[in-house]
Amino acid sequence: METKQKQFRITRLATLGQVIKALGKTIRAMSDGSLDSQVGARICHGLGVLRACLETQKLEQLEARMAEISRLLGARPVVSFPPSINHETPLSINRETNGHID
Repeated sequence: METKQKQFRITRLATLGQVIKALGKTIRAMSDGSLDSQVGARICHGLGVLRACLETQKLEQLEARMAEISRLLGARPVVSFPPSINHETPLSINRETNGHID
């Protein structure tokens, strides 16, 4: 009598959190022997690529949002660094608007 092996399923993969959850589920299934290691490794690789794509997409969205906020404020951040690292001189961030520093 053969026992039917439960099919490995991954739920929806629309968000970074869902992809990370699927990675964990895949790794647990490989460790308990319910998923073949070669199959699991291929799934993990694909999930890793998808994770990187979602992270890149999120960074691009944040960059566009930061540019929009900067445009709305009419400002661009200027970071001032001392010529040499000096623990007594703190770093400062100034906001420049229309040629004047606030």
